[in-house]
Amino acid sequence: MEDQQYNGYCICVHCNTKYPHVKKQPCRNKTCPECGRALMREGSYHHQLYLKKIGDRSYENGNSDKG
Repeated sequence: MEDQQYNGYCICVHCNTKYPHVKKQPCRNKTCPECGRALMREGSYHHQLYLKKIGDRSYENGNSDKG
């Protein structure tokens, strides 16, 4: 199995499942077997944007220290 080297994870941000990333097979080209949505590479640029968006949404919903 030399051609299938695992490097990190592909994740589904909708149902919080994690799958091993296979080299030369982009996560975005795969769908989650659980919910059918597109996967993204854990720690990627798009994953970081998603985490920031979720953080901003949490801040807007009143989970801040503003008085």
